[in-house]
Amino acid sequence: MPSADVSFPLPLTRFNTLFPGQVGVPGGWTETGLRLHCTGAIFYVDPNHSDANDNRDGTDPTSPLATVATALTKCQAFRGDVIAVMANNFWQYGNAADGYALPVTESVIVTVPGVRIVGVSPSGAMGVYWRPAAVDGTCITVRAVDVLVEGFAFLGRTGGTGVLGQWAAGTTYGDNLVVRHCYFDENLDEGIVLTFVWYADIHDNYFDNCNVYGIAGAGAGDPGYNRIHHNWLQDCGTSAIWLPGADRNHIYENYVYQVNAASGDAGTLANCLINLTGGSRNMVHHNTLSCVLPGAVAWDYNATNTAGAGDAWASNWLMDGPSITNPT
Repeated sequence: MPSADVSFPLPLTRFNTLFPGQVGVPGGWTETGLRLHCTGAIFYVDPNHSDANDNRDGTDPTSPLATVATALTKCQAFRGDVIAVMANNFWQYGNAADGYALPVTESVIVTVPGVRIVGVSPSGAMGVYWRPAAVDGTCITVRAVDVLVEGFAFLGRTGGTGVLGQWAAGTTYGDNLVVRHCYFDENLDEGIVLTFVWYADIHDNYFDNCNVYGIAGAGAGDPGYNRIHHNWLQDCGTSAIWLPGADRNHIYENYVYQVNAASGDAGTLANCLINLTGGSRNMVHHNTLSCVLPGAVAWDYNATNTAGAGDAWASNWLMDGPSITNPT
């Protein structure tokens, strides 16, 4: 499962014998002890901790912050800061008696470049459970470059989006975004949305029955130069990957299953797998797709996919053999 590959070697972030804080004030010391590297600080977030409080520095795991939003206010651009979000027991089959029942319930906007937000889940199965603050909300909106998000299970609340990389009126950019080792559930409308995002790396994620799209764009002319690979997209409502106007992207070794395409059942078939309408010069290869070679059936390669102008679709693996042409 996606979050199993999260690598989070924790350093010794505090050594209070040498770096004591103010007596009687948990978390009252300065950011001095040993760190992940020479500059970056680690901020711990755990809304289930009995001593969670946003009125502290958050660099001591035994005195964590209550919200990711507060942790973001403490991060500095390109310092190498990490926000470590502790696991919770919000899984639908979790035992309430085990405690830690609160998921992360926030809709945050990341405006600090160079920040890593990581879910620290001991099982490595799905990740740390996160849902938006409101119905049809977005869990994480990224409006800064070089942001990394990993190790979360994003759960919708009657719609919404897991991660939105967003260019906003030429003043903020979500370029160089990395989203990996995450899970996106069936209550989301979209798992990941890329709005004019360039050079993102979207890999090793599981999109499970997202209502409309697994990975989506928004409007002509975006996104571009992104890598989308090694993702598992299962039964997303309209299209698994829908990137209108996508230019010069590299889409490879994804595993895409749509029940209608695989079985020929009635329902949405047109462009239900990979749709790059209006785009150009994308490289799409070695994806495993639940459709058949071009022919006279409604769920063939041409019906379920659309290439952009000048794309190169090479050796995508279909149910009855590899493709050798672009879908038309």
